[in-house]
Amino acid sequence: MRSLDVFTLMFMTAFTCVGMSMIMFSVHRSFRSEVQGVGHWAWGQLAMVLAVLMLALRGTLPDVLSVPASNAALLWGIGLSMIGTQLFYGQAASWRLFHIVWGSCFIGILWWLLVTPDFAMRVALYSCAELVLHLVQLRLVVRYGERHFTSYFFFALLLVQAALVLIRGVAALVSDGASVDLLKSSALATSYLAISNLVILLLSVAFLVLASRRLQLVLEQRSTHDPLTGILNRRGFGEFFGRKQIHARQGDWPLAILALDLDHFKAVNDRYGHAMGDRVLQHVATLVQQALRERDRVARFGGEEFVALLPGTSAKDAIPVALRIQAALRDAVSELPSCTLSIGIASQSSELEDLDSLLARADAALYRAKAEGRNRIVLADEAVLRCVAG
Repeated sequence: MRSLDVFTLMFMTAFTCVGMSMIMFSVHRSFRSEVQGVGHWAWGQLAMVLAVLMLALRGTLPDVLSVPASNAALLWGIGLSMIGTQLFYGQAASWRLFHIVWGSCFIGILWWLLVTPDFAMRVALYSCAELVLHLVQLRLVVRYGERHFTSYFFFALLLVQAALVLIRGVAALVSDGASVDLLKSSALATSYLAISNLVILLLSVAFLVLASRRLQLVLEQRSTHDPLTGILNRRGFGEFFGRKQIHARQGDWPLAILALDLDHFKAVNDRYGHAMGDRVLQHVATLVQQALRERDRVARFGGEEFVALLPGTSAKDAIPVALRIQAALRDAVSELPSCTLSIGIASQSSELEDLDSLLARADAALYRAKAEGRNRIVLADEAVLRCVAG
């Protein structure tokens, strides 16, 4: 007679997997480009529901249908989770391995079910196939996982599940197989099913936590970076300035700011369209970044206006950086419309000067550069440097 406990566990597992898949599909739909692999995990949860259903119908359906189908569905669920984990860590999906593992197991189970009936060999074969899929995920976490508690927890769960699968496979080979039959109420089978189901559910929770952590980083990135160019926005620039101002008060002083504005950018939009204008902005942002030093940062403040912060740099020392930016823009080989930059430079009058005051002086110098004919560099409160590109 079937154990009620076994089928209660199956029902609970299936119900929870459905709920987890709905949550994962929701995350996938909202952030599919930012957090990869969640959709595959969601489909994997549904595959496990199908496996539980086929296992529960064993006896109602003929074994030739229910046994291979339930094992294949389980491997599809775990395999899709493996694919999802690979995509999550930015690695290529191992679809060939996925199909080799479940396909070989499917054929082997049919052989030991119909040709040479052997329950123990079926269990051992399935355990080996599942173990391979778990080992791939363990390797991914070791190589690419973040050094954080969430990754350690995910790794530990994978390790526990791999150990359970290995124990069941070995137990099937050294015994007659009856002790590991999940539909019988043996102590080993019931314990394995209970612990394994719990670990599988915790694995999906752990992966969701990993995805949530990644999503948190994405949202933080969105809040501090310009979506068009990928460089800092005004908020991100302000946070960077705050950190560098602390260093300035500790001796890394002064700070210099470059206010940069594309000359006649409206004409580019009017003549070539806004799509081309966006490409020009992206191009300029890349060139400015490349011309800056590693410790410097550039931000887009809106429209065609950019601001660069140069820690530990005086106004005079910022001039070569500004010249390098103009030269990079002048000498760039591109099919995009050519353009020039007017630049205003200001350096902190003291380590206590705030960002608004510093920006105001840099902007004033920028307006003077525009008024003097554009494509110029102007120091705040100093004479115009005539740096017209040839």
